Amino acid sequence: MQIGRRLEAELSVLGGTFKKARQDSANDLAAAIAFWAFFSIFPLLIGVLSLSSHFLEAESLQKRILEVLTESLPGSAELVMENLEAVVRYRGTMSLVAILGLFWTAGKVFGAMTRAVNRALEIHRDQRALLAKLRYFAMAVSVSALTLIAVGLTIVVDLVLESPALARLGMDTTSFAGSQGWLTSFMVSFLIFSLIYRMTPYKQVVWDQVLPGAFVATLLFELGQAGFVLYLDKVANLKAVYGSLSSIIVLLLWLYVSALVLILGAEYNIVRWQIRNEATET
Repeated sequence: MQIGRRLEAELSVLGGTFKKARQDSANDLAAAIAFWAFFSIFPLLIGVLSLSSHFLEAESLQKRILEVLTESLPGSAELVMENLEAVVRYRGTMSLVAILGLFWTAGKVFGAMTRAVNRALEIHRDQRALLAKLRYFAMAVSVSALTLIAVGLTIVVDLVLESPALARLGMDTTSFAGSQGWLTSFMVSFLIFSLIYRMTPYKQVVWDQVLPGAFVATLLFELGQAGFVLYLDKVANLKAVYGSLSSIIVLLLWLYVSALVLILGAEYNIVRWQIRNEATET
């Protein structure tokens, strides 16, 4: 009985989430985020790779970082890899000032995210221009640093699983290695969504308020990624329509889907807390 009530309450929150998303014009907000993300993604990736060169000297490790980053862009990994090949070769020549400039440029997409999340929270005041840009810059650096740390942990786990010592002990790591990539992707997405929901609001929020929406957004992101790949393989024939531009269209579509997921997670948080507050008052 308790499980049934819990499920009914959760479905009520999800229904309210989609209703509020329509009221807040989530589709238009997602399109705006996708637009700025398209112009920000390459400076952001270049900044991440260049920053990693100051800490990781091995070229193989930096290529691994690039592979992990592009895995989150289904259907567009080849386009991203081609555009960043030169960065992998010449990353060492980029100064720290130039790297910071890239993060400043990439802050545009975090500005769009901030406006979308605050719209979901029904917060309409803005910060001063300089403070807002500094905020977006801090978010770009924080998310990039978190990504580097997460990638570093995956590399450590891979090295441990490939260790001959485990084989000599008779431990079979094959089954764990198969699921390790998915678990890593899930954890990285969850941490990034949590960080964005925590940093973007113009009012003070606590982790308890953002973690449920981050979890829902992560689930939707992983399911959306699998569905998007299936759509590209079985349904879409974008190359016949857009020709040489199909890779760009695929990237834009995925950025739009990701942005919509981000907004839905924020809407879920606010609807959940509104329902909880109403229940507490009664």
